[in-house]
Amino acid sequence: MNRLILLVILCASTLAARYQCNHKSALLILKRPAYEFSVKLLDRVAQASDAHFVYSPISTWLQLLTLSEGAHGQTLKEIWNVTKHLRLKCFRRKWRSIVNRVDTQLKDVSKRRGFMVVDKLMNVKKSFILEVERLKSLQVLMLDFNYPVTAADIANKEVESATNGVIVNAFTPYDFNSTVLLMADTSFYKSNWKIPFNTVYTRPEPFYSEFGVDEGEVNMMNRIDYFNYTEIPRIGAKVLELPCGSGDRVTMLFFLPTTGSIRDLFFSLQRIRIMSIFNKFKVDGASLVDVKIPRFKITTDIDSIPELLYDMGVKRVFHPDLANLRGISDFKVYASLMAQVADIEVNEEGVTATAVADFLLANKVSKDFTANRPFAFLLIDKRTELILFAGTYSTPRKYK
Repeated sequence: MNRLILLVILCASTLAARYQCNHKSALLILKRPAYEFSVKLLDRVAQASDAHFVYSPISTWLQLLTLSEGAHGQTLKEIWNVTKHLRLKCFRRKWRSIVNRVDTQLKDVSKRRGFMVVDKLMNVKKSFILEVERLKSLQVLMLDFNYPVTAADIANKEVESATNGVIVNAFTPYDFNSTVLLMADTSFYKSNWKIPFNTVYTRPEPFYSEFGVDEGEVNMMNRIDYFNYTEIPRIGAKVLELPCGSGDRVTMLFFLPTTGSIRDLFFSLQRIRIMSIFNKFKVDGASLVDVKIPRFKITTDIDSIPELLYDMGVKRVFHPDLANLRGISDFKVYASLMAQVADIEVNEEGVTATAVADFLLANKVSKDFTANRPFAFLLIDKRTELILFAGTYSTPRKYK
């Protein structure tokens, strides 16, 4: 045991010596683990949701990091093994600082609010609350679980207020029965294109299944312009970039499979890195593309996160007899519910209303990106390479 402790100390000392504990180093070290965790989890969500969903993988990553602050022994080891987050407290705090900056800088288009709801009879340690609430988007609520209707009402009012009324009823009274700790994350995003689509060119068009079956109509947005566009055989998909906002920080990538099923897309993304896509954009250069994408809105409520994480290797934290969360409370505590409600809206709106530039079409052949069949999307913060939201669209709705 002493040798093991010495080895851990030596490894931590080596890491600290190699990387100074600052914003740049923390981001450099954590980019890859965050990406790998995200795409692995998204693959599982896609399989569990019939490939029509929106999800914020970074939110679940942060939920696990929150629990790790109170975890010990094998419970902590399992979380480490899955998230690959750094064990040094300094780097963990820097990581939360990075996320806080992202939330602040993107607050006009994206909002995320996490809640850890604990039975007040558990006497949660103040040191734990102070540590985890360094993440500004997280709130610890101490409620009386003996009155589940009242507890659910209070928690839902907090959620509704935090999301400006976009997300309501995140909790039910049933969630508070026979448990002591619940976690829920609420997040939503509304697109704000750097170069918007013109509503004049939006028209009803059919949307097809992967097998070519007409599934119904969608309101198809259309724009012909120069975009970053490429094909990546390794993941079997065409990839299109649509920048968001007035800068170049946030962007949305759309994936249209050329081979295989949309359900395999996130599994395939494990073979590459986000930056490899952007590097290929640079190599290929911008192309004239005829883009057609449905106007859509997706809201997904997923309460099966424990099952998904169990499959990835996080098991003890959800087991009433095996969870070791003594850093949270001296009483027996385990996480019985980990849920997420996510909402995304994609329409024509943007910073400035513009029309299709007719001169672009003169004597030129455009490439085609017509998303009239199941497709996937990633909303990326290019500065941190975090996947803020992701999902797949396969069930057409004529969203107005």
